[in-house]
Amino acid sequence: MNNKVFYSPQIKKIIDFMAKYFTQNEYYPKLDEIGKELNVSKQRIGVLIKNAEKLGLVKSQNVFMRKYMLNKSIKNCKFKVNNYYEL
Repeated sequence: MNNKVFYSPQIKKIIDFMAKYFTQNEYYPKLDEIGKELNVSKQRIGVLIKNAEKLGLVKSQNVFMRKYMLNKSIKNCKFKVNNYYEL
């Protein structure tokens, strides 16, 4: 099975927002907070976050409904936006 994941500009916006939010608040945003900020539905954010998780950019952990957090290796991420990556 050919398993490719698309690293879209929307995923990049989500990752950037999560990083900024974390530096300001010292915790990660909920999916609906991300959705409100980026004007995207909660369902779409969920799909994009799942793709980001497959790419290894975020990891899931249920901490008071703040389910997703950034991976520490995000700072030296070599992924290019608008590319498909085989997993």
